[in-house]
Amino acid sequence: MSDNINLITQQIEDKFNEIEKEVFSGSLFSQWRGSFEVKKVYLKKENSDIKCDLDIRLKNWPEGVSIKVYKHKALAVLPYVKDQQLCKDHLTTESTPCKYWKDAFYFSNMIDLDQDRYVLLEGNAMSDEDTDICLSKLKTHIEEINEILATD
Repeated sequence: MSDNINLITQQIEDKFNEIEKEVFSGSLFSQWRGSFEVKKVYLKKENSDIKCDLDIRLKNWPEGVSIKVYKHKALAVLPYVKDQQLCKDHLTTESTPCKYWKDAFYFSNMIDLDQDRYVLLEGNAMSDEDTDICLSKLKTHIEEINEILATD
């Protein structure tokens, strides 16, 4: 079992490394080349859900505004901020707390992100298609955040 979880963990970490590589050097994000900051956290636990986080942001965004690509129990992508005032200052909608993320708010005017952020609800499988969906959601959120910040 331990070897199996180690193999699964490595496969998921490889997928997250692919996402990070695409952010920094892939064509999908070329218009923002050189503008990214990425914070990466991988937690390895024997016989447990794998925990991988990428907090991705553009350097010109207000401090604290990020997009989280994560694999805990679920695989998901969400734009967030820990400062509720930034939501009030920039969003056209009421600030919405991120479900399951303490003291975080969605930095988005999209509705139903509690559900729409998910790529996979549970499990430790992550396919190439799942990686592509994460990248697509990431790009959508970058474009929306840039649009939100441009309309101030």
